[in-house]
Amino acid sequence: MKLKPTAIVAFVPAVGLAICLADPAWGEECPQAGTTGPSIASQVRTLEGLVVFHDGLRQWMELKLDEPACDKSSVQLTMPRDNSSPLEVFRGCRVKSSGAMYFSPTGYYSLDVFQNVERIDPAESCLKQPPFPDYSAVKANKAVRAYRVDMDVNYRSVDHPILFHVTSAHRELRPWQAYASYALTGGAVLYGQCGAGFVIDKVFGTPQAKPSHFDDPRTPEDMAAFDPEGAAQSGKWDLHLGYTCIREK
Repeated sequence: MKLKPTAIVAFVPAVGLAICLADPAWGEECPQAGTTGPSIASQVRTLEGLVVFHDGLRQWMELKLDEPACDKSSVQLTMPRDNSSPLEVFRGCRVKSSGAMYFSPTGYYSLDVFQNVERIDPAESCLKQPPFPDYSAVKANKAVRAYRVDMDVNYRSVDHPILFHVTSAHRELRPWQAYASYALTGGAVLYGQCGAGFVIDKVFGTPQAKPSHFDDPRTPEDMAAFDPEGAAQSGKWDLHLGYTCIREK
């Protein structure tokens, strides 16, 4: 059986904590490359700038710095999972953020350096935005036995979220998050998944993206697998990808 990838999450969690070899409070001003192992975090620093939300295949937060830090004009922001104030409420705001800086260890990150935010203070002019909707408790309609998931993927460098259309018997199913989800690995392999209680039946799409099954069809371990990076390298940037889901027996 193939190893199943971790599902994508918005604003990559603070995995950088695991790569630190020294207490950030006593570290250098900038992160340091490890001579024999992982990199070393910087000391806790306060950065100032504008928070920008990137709504692409990966959703992530950028802090555009007022003054360069560690030769970077921007850093990615991450926040521990248990923090009660999600970063997205500060999108479009000027802030001061405090935390250690790290070199990004994997392709799950969008910038070379990220800051694990321990504290964030918005400017007085900041108008906080509402948190993103939480669909974790939304369930599929019990009357639905099978459906089709169509994904329109614009695989370019600017922000282009995946557009999902989920249909059953020519009827749109909403919210689509109850019926479909996706994961994007550090190596830019895209996986499509069914909602709870459903399994993948068929996989289809732009040939250059190599539509395939991750595992045996109609098994709980299966996912729809695509290679958007390979398609882009062959000149195909606008991709139509999809799969069908049926009730798990």
